[in-house]
Amino acid sequence: MTTQSAFFVQTYYSGTVAEKLAWARALYARHALDLNASALFQEQLDRLQHQAQSLNGYMQSMGMNRLCSHCATHPDGGCCSAFMADNTDSILLLINLLLNIKVQYRNHVDENCCFLGDQGCFFLVKPIFCLNYNCTHILKSGDTESLNGLYRLAAAVLSQQTRVETLLLEALTRHDRIIELKDPPIPDPIS
Repeated sequence: MTTQSAFFVQTYYSGTVAEKLAWARALYARHALDLNASALFQEQLDRLQHQAQSLNGYMQSMGMNRLCSHCATHPDGGCCSAFMADNTDSILLLINLLLNIKVQYRNHVDENCCFLGDQGCFFLVKPIFCLNYNCTHILKSGDTESLNGLYRLAAAVLSQQTRVETLLLEALTRHDRIIELKDPPIPDPIS
């Protein structure tokens, strides 16, 4: 018998990007009403949304959306790669869905992240790597004060994101029926 923790790791953190997105959408369909009705969860999600919006605004003021999108368009360019998209998980995708972000999946037609558009990342809440790593282009384009502001805001978002992920996993744990699922939802390759 598979333990619930092993099931979560195997199901929500493994598989193709399309499979993870399918799971996120299935979880959203099953649990969004209950999650939205929870005052504690909604308070923590609202706090995450506010912090992520502040961070995104700050990143835009530093020109990072333009810098990262430009870098990703060049061969071997950028952190926003297909490899990084493969490291996205169903829980992060679910959080973005709960924040009413239209999670769009571009087919892997190139080596870029399938969640990267002309204006940058589609996500409001980004993968941990995307907030922790700053390439030399970012480091060279910012002064010490702006980079310190970036680090502070990113740390606050990551801390709050961990709280929200923990609440989500606790909520999913309480729903024993989810363990009964044998087949993953059918992935929607182009969304």
